[in-house]
Amino acid sequence: MVLIVRSDISMGKGKTAAQCAHAAVECYRQVSANVKYQQMFKVWLLQGQPKIALKVSSEEELMSLAHRARKSGLIISIIKDAGKTQLQPGTISTLGIGPGPQKQIDDLTCQLKLL
Repeated sequence: MVLIVRSDISMGKGKTAAQCAHAAVECYRQVSANVKYQQMFKVWLLQGQPKIALKVSSEEELMSLAHRARKSGLIISIIKDAGKTQLQPGTISTLGIGPGPQKQIDDLTCQLKLL
């Protein structure tokens, strides 16, 4: 699983962690509920549920990546903030991709920098 955070919006460390947690939980919810992904889900759980945090520099880059991931058949979650603390309501902050085949996720995200 990768968690991709926009670096062009100002979020504190705690807010960033919360947004990543929202993305991870939503990806988990989707994959655990879909029979199609059960074997991959079990392998991911046994591997210790690996997650990598990456960053993009704009909403456009994040949404383009989400579109490509969805088109390739990967689980995605796009997090829009509720606007109760640091961000305006509806701000797209984070993208979760996976869990899924490592090569497939790496092909989409290998050019991104670590958060």
